[in-house]
Amino acid sequence: MINLGKHIRELRKMNRMTLLEVSQKSGVALATLSRIETGRMTGTINSHMAVAKVFDMTLPELYREMDKAITIQKEEEHADVFRHDDKSSSVILTKDIFTKKMLPSLVKLKRGGRTHKEELRRGSEKFLYVLTGKIEAVIGDEKIVLGASATLYFDASRPNFISNVGNSAASCLCVVTPVNL
Repeated sequence: MINLGKHIRELRKMNRMTLLEVSQKSGVALATLSRIETGRMTGTINSHMAVAKVFDMTLPELYREMDKAITIQKEEEHADVFRHDDKSSSVILTKDIFTKKMLPSLVKLKRGGRTHKEELRRGSEKFLYVLTGKIEAVIGDEKIVLGASATLYFDASRPNFISNVGNSAASCLCVVTPVNL
């Protein structure tokens, strides 16, 4: 298991800093840092970036030094591709999906493309981050249009699908939890 908290504690002690000092320099709440160090929470990417900056590291450098339970997958290893139709596909971005608590995928939509309608089990959540283009997320009766860099987080037990409503290709990062295949 990845132990970011242990790694941050080691960096902090190696740099002879208190938790309060790291909190003040990073802008991350003291209670949040304490919970990260003790493994009660993981924090956010933003908090990780802020902490890495305190130790004069990049985020990849911070992660690289952690336990090797990290799964690294090169682009050519993305073997699992799900085709919704001739205009849309999803590329699974991790291996061994049945052992994971999240299912990250890259959704690629040609002009006019759309994914299949999904309705996952109760408690499932979905996160979208639009990389390129303009998409419309339909969740139940709601329609939400998103452009590049927009995010959307919602209850995936509601019927949902996404479609490309722009004039060019669109892509988005999609993360679903828990995995429900």
